[in-house]
Amino acid sequence: MRNFDVTLIWLGFFAAVFLAWYFYIKARNKERMALIESGKDVSEIYSKQEIKFRFPWLKLGVIGTGFSFGMLVAFFSVEIALNEMKLDYRIQEEPILFGIVSLFTAISIIVAYFVDKPKN
Repeated sequence: MRNFDVTLIWLGFFAAVFLAWYFYIKARNKERMALIESGKDVSEIYSKQEIKFRFPWLKLGVIGTGFSFGMLVAFFSVEIALNEMKLDYRIQEEPILFGIVSLFTAISIIVAYFVDKPKN
């Protein structure tokens, strides 16, 4: 009985994919026919448009730099607080590390926004 259930699930999946594709093609054909009947040029609407996508390397670099700078500041501040000031019985280092790293990462995201902001 288990194989029958798995078979039904796969058949249902493929039927759903096929029906979605069929109705998409049917709707696109109906839309094109309506455009042709109204006298519009179909080639302008369905021509391939250039995709202007640039990967945000600058933003990723600024965010990575901010994250690593935050890690350095967090580790050095914890080491100074624990070793130099002898406060190891009162300070837990995980919240300090997390807070400083989050702060510097957020600052770097804000800087990346202003650096990569399109000039209007």
